[in-house]
Amino acid sequence: MVMGLIPVSVFSCLLYLVMVVSLWVRGDLMVWLRSLFAWILLSAAVWFIGLQLIVMQIICPYCMVVHGLGVSIGLVVLLTQPRGKTKGCGLSVTLLPAALLVAALALTQHYGPAPETHRLAHSSAGQLHIEQERQGEEIIHAAGDGRLVFFMDKTKSYRVEQLPHLGEVDADHVLVKYFDYTCEACFTTHKYLDDLMVEYSGQLAVIVLPVPLERACNPHLLAGLKDHPNACKFAALSLRVWKASPEMFAEFHRSLFECREQPYEVAEAIAYSLVDPDKLDAVDDAWIKDLLQQNITDYASFVADTPVMPKLLIKDSLIVHGKTKDGETLETLLKKHLRISQ
Repeated sequence: MVMGLIPVSVFSCLLYLVMVVSLWVRGDLMVWLRSLFAWILLSAAVWFIGLQLIVMQIICPYCMVVHGLGVSIGLVVLLTQPRGKTKGCGLSVTLLPAALLVAALALTQHYGPAPETHRLAHSSAGQLHIEQERQGEEIIHAAGDGRLVFFMDKTKSYRVEQLPHLGEVDADHVLVKYFDYTCEACFTTHKYLDDLMVEYSGQLAVIVLPVPLERACNPHLLAGLKDHPNACKFAALSLRVWKASPEMFAEFHRSLFECREQPYEVAEAIAYSLVDPDKLDAVDDAWIKDLLQQNITDYASFVADTPVMPKLLIKDSLIVHGKTKDGETLETLLKKHLRISQ
């Protein structure tokens, strides 16, 4: 986005449109424009591919195809310019303006207003539960006793006491968050929610369901998304702490986010310092495996909308994909849809 409002694709469409029109219009000006736009395509490819490789460290296959086509068009235009009509189309009068225009775009993107980084949508992931119920499978999210909260037109349910959660069981509103401890956006959303739960004490509780973004245990991680080292181990360790000592879970949950870039042994040492080692070692591994598998199965359905994390179920089928650009935006969403008040 540019200025937080205009998709960069708008500029791309205009550029390609003028490029196509120039093929049917004669004149030195059109030759100059084609040369200028060819260099813009090449410069833009450098900028956006650099963003993927250096900043985001994620390769978008669709984007790479688009940039590959742009580079191809740019090279074809530059290499096939009519020899007699290239006067005034040298590097100094085409490459330099093109580079400056792309640099202006890059600086505007970097220093301009931030775009929204989340998507608010209605999800149909509850269909997963319907299919499992038809097959007679137990839904681990709803197993056990205690308060049951419903989402997806009441086809998907969660047993608050039995699942790792933050806040009071009898809070006015219970949210459900699918996240990964090694995900930066998930950490940011975690901080926003922590602040809101303090500000709106007693009104909010959050069921926290880890979904490791690592192919070692999550086969549904989309192609092009990078693996997050230790994500599987961190997720299993947090569930082990919850099962062994629910009263210590909130503290460990926050500590695990803080040490997400540290070796797994650091997180394990924190867990054993907070919870009786005998209780920690006695936790049923089958429960951890089943809960993680259900979380990952749900994730497979949610990513049909968008792969960004975290996934925050607010009310019924309403879900926030990704982090909001600030805590105030998330607070506004919750006020609007949950009617929370100070």
